[in-house]
Amino acid sequence: MKRAIAREMFRCSPPVTVPAIAGLRPLRQSKNITPTAAAGHFGVWQATLSALERGIRRDDDLALAYRDWLRAA
Repeated sequence: MKRAIAREMFRCSPPVTVPAIAGLRPLRQSKNITPTAAAGHFGVWQATLSALERGIRRDDDLALAYRDWLRAA
C-alpha cells in the first residue's frame, strides 16, 4: 500500500531541474584557477569541489554559486 501511494505521489510531483555540472572543471581550468583557490573561496574541502565537478556529489546550491563565481572570475 505504501509503495502504491508513493508511486502516485511521485507521478504528481513536478520535475526537479538539476544544475548542469558538465562544464565546471573545464571552465575553472580555462581561467587558470587552482582547485585549492576555488575551495578556499567557498570554505570547503578541495575534495568536495572535485567530487562536485566529477558528478559524484550533488550540491545544487554550491554548484550554482560555483558556476556564477567562475563566470565572474
